[in-house]
Amino acid sequence: MSSSQLINIVEIICHSFRHLDPRLIDHGERVAYILMKMLADTSYYTKQEKQDIFMLGLLHDIGAYKEEEIDSMLSFDMNDSMEHSVFGYLLLQNFSPLSDYADIVLYHHHCNAQYYPVPIGNYHRDMAKLIYLADRIDIFCVLNSAENLNLFLNRYSEDVFPDAGVRWFYEADKKYRVLECLQNKTYQEEVAAYTKEHLLLSEEQIHKYLMTFIFSVDFRNEYTALHTSYAVYLTENLSQTLHLPAASAKTVQLAAMLHNIGKVALSADLASADDYDCYLKELYQNSTMDVTQKILSGTVDAQILKTITESFQILKCWSGHESLTFTPSPAGEIVALSYFISNMMIPGGHISYRPNLVGFLKERYKLCNMDSTILMALEKYFPQIMEQTRNSCESMFRTYHHVMDEFHYLNTILLHYNTKYRQ
Repeated sequence: MSSSQLINIVEIICHSFRHLDPRLIDHGERVAYILMKMLADTSYYTKQEKQDIFMLGLLHDIGAYKEEEIDSMLSFDMNDSMEHSVFGYLLLQNFSPLSDYADIVLYHHHCNAQYYPVPIGNYHRDMAKLIYLADRIDIFCVLNSAENLNLFLNRYSEDVFPDAGVRWFYEADKKYRVLECLQNKTYQEEVAAYTKEHLLLSEEQIHKYLMTFIFSVDFRNEYTALHTSYAVYLTENLSQTLHLPAASAKTVQLAAMLHNIGKVALSADLASADDYDCYLKELYQNSTMDVTQKILSGTVDAQILKTITESFQILKCWSGHESLTFTPSPAGEIVALSYFISNMMIPGGHISYRPNLVGFLKERYKLCNMDSTILMALEKYFPQIMEQTRNSCESMFRTYHHVMDEFHYLNTILLHYNTKYRQ
């Protein structure tokens, strides 16, 4: 993995989905693959548009996290729930590099409808139909025999699926044996090759895709909304204060963002501060670290994974008052400090301040026989660091409330539609 591309965001998303829900295994990846092959030989879309459609296929169900949403999404009801489409739309609109395409995700299950106060033009509507076509092809083949796929496509052709899209699929299947590759799973090698050879993303785009995926879990409730973002902001401020070299600062930032990615294996259905405390304890158990390592092994630069592993070990020592048996890198220590302080957050985005936070941390360092050189270097600037981080977090907290307000508003419209037209 080159130094300029420290993480493979597509593989991280694919590996993470496999731990989110067993029924989601490879679904987004297969849909992206179907779209990739359908559009391979057409000049209707530009190379960049094909790449964007590939990513939309990968992320089209990113709003599905609750069990009932996944039940509906993976059923073969052509009038299935759209709640996950609403949340996916808001995630892409607010965080991803594909904000201009967010309306496609909103309408991808009911491509011909337009009852939301969100406009969608014919060009984007056609893309939504393509994604829905690939989605239904995959679900049909999972639940039924692929031999009957032609009957299904013919049944819904024109009314639901675009003729051009169906034709592109037939041509691609004949030339590339799409259904056969899906069945024997050789498509995964093609997806990996495509993302490495053709999907060129800037650092900013990778950062945005990563935050989109992280917030697909975090923004489900108030208690987890700021947990990762606070630690990321704190990590950035600590790195700047210590004047870390640019390469080290980048590693630290990515390690902070990916640190808790193993949380996809946990339930985030939290209703109280006590639930949040239990969630944090479970988050730092070895099992969660095992999930994190499985997701990130081979998908990120080795130094990033090493930093995350070290930070988990430091946090475990601080929590259990155990002696640290190795000398951590500055990167691992900074990430551990950031998450340790972030864990002191209480619901509402405020910090549960101790009279002397640095003094409290010094005690932990002493109990664990840790060198406190870095902590001492930060002591003078701690008030400013905490203030800068809190200000950044307040901005994210406002974004959280904006997203959730919009989510409830759009779902109220959806409820009205379902009540009026689906009796």
